[in-house]
Amino acid sequence: MNNHLKRIANSYTVAVSVALLSMSALVLPVQAFEGEVQSFFHGDWEAACDNTHTCRAVGYHNPEQKNAAGEYRPVSVIFTRAAGENAKVKGKVKFGALSFGMEAKQTQHNDTITLSINDTYQSVLAPELPAYQEKGMSFSGERELTDNQVSELLKALTMKGRVSIKFGSSAGDEWYLSTKGSTAVLLKMDDFQGLVETPFAIVKKGQASKGIVKPKQAPVISIPAQPIPDTTAADLALVTNADFNQRIRTALNNACDNVPTEDQPLELEIARLTSNKLVVSTMCWSAAYNYGQAVWLVDDDAEIEPVLVTDSAVSYANGVIDEFMRGRGVGDCLSARRYIWNGSEFVLADSYTTGACREIAPGGAWYIPTTVSTVINGVDPAAGIDCESKQAYSTQGMVKCAQRELASLEWQMSEQLAEIERFSHAEYNTKADKSREAAAAIAQAQQAWRTFSKSECKAQQLSAAEGSMSLPLFVGCQVDLTQKRLQQLQLTKQSLMY
Repeated sequence: MNNHLKRIANSYTVAVSVALLSMSALVLPVQAFEGEVQSFFHGDWEAACDNTHTCRAVGYHNPEQKNAAGEYRPVSVIFTRAAGENAKVKGKVKFGALSFGMEAKQTQHNDTITLSINDTYQSVLAPELPAYQEKGMSFSGERELTDNQVSELLKALTMKGRVSIKFGSSAGDEWYLSTKGSTAVLLKMDDFQGLVETPFAIVKKGQASKGIVKPKQAPVISIPAQPIPDTTAADLALVTNADFNQRIRTALNNACDNVPTEDQPLELEIARLTSNKLVVSTMCWSAAYNYGQAVWLVDDDAEIEPVLVTDSAVSYANGVIDEFMRGRGVGDCLSARRYIWNGSEFVLADSYTTGACREIAPGGAWYIPTTVSTVINGVDPAAGIDCESKQAYSTQGMVKCAQRELASLEWQMSEQLAEIERFSHAEYNTKADKSREAAAAIAQAQQAWRTFSKSECKAQQLSAAEGSMSLPLFVGCQVDLTQKRLQQLQLTKQSLMY
């Protein structure tokens, strides 16, 4: 949770307490920031930092280390630390759900698992956390490590000499975490965040205090309030226009390997973006289990050259370009990027990987972002405010930052609703009446939720004591209920997908 949300959550709790007592007697400029993305790989470990300067270190099993039966059990640990001095290191562990060349094995939800370090330190792990979604992907099977478990693991992973880190289940299964490369990767994470030789380092501690990297606010992307124009018949007719085709063919020759010969027609997809600009895409390259489409921003003025946005897209729709790649055929490691139209250009909104190809889970072990952003529709409610700074400490700053978070949740919710409608339509693709009924039911349910949330938050606001906490209480309530609604919609989408 962001700092401003923690502050408003605290205010929310205080205001609720006050209310209960009274009953018994509250656009920043966008860049890609690719230059700030830092990563490092060594041995069985890797580190990656995103554009807010939050870093993650991930370790895996050693695939060459096998048990008596000639098997190895996949396991992975992730450590996450925000930038800044005295930032807490958080940790989670996950056990493999895939196994190649043998029967798949995975832990049961109720298995008791014990962490053992050098057979001297032992500690029972917490139960599995609930499954969750990030960027449309599902993640499950994660167990949160306690502060003590994180501390003992970090000591062991940076210890000289032979170290054994074992996880054992009540069913008799064992997983071994590799230390190969751990010290180098954790040192590099310290380096990325300017913590080497400071009291806050994991590896090389000291008394220095200069050069510590500060946390940075995620860039805000404001999507234009005006809707994207409809693609006209005249726009679509450009597919067969000789001059237009030659214009795109020239751009294709400059960007792609997969170029049809002159006697072969181009397979173009055309969509209107603004009153004078089109988005044009076509296949650019293909490989064994990945492919990429080139996407250009094309001006209606033929004198202006098409602008290449990416050569690795898998889809474009409504001002959003997505890239998605598998690291190998089995799909146990992925990477993705998303570009969003902000009214003047396509900007990189997010990018992530799911870690190394280590047979941890379908799709990959973890959500490891390298670029993050806050996407909202229309004007930024907290324009000009750095919500990671002291600007957010005042009541006004706190409320505005929470309103920005609420606007982002609203945008995420609109995306989920669009996906639900698409999957519902696919389910009834031969039954138009059923499809319309499903769409109407979705819209009705959403309207009912909006009525409920507005009424609930207004009631809580009115029940609070008068003063500066009234508005924070109302906005905090909205954020809380919208987060819960978003989770409900994600579960609904999952039920339609599988």
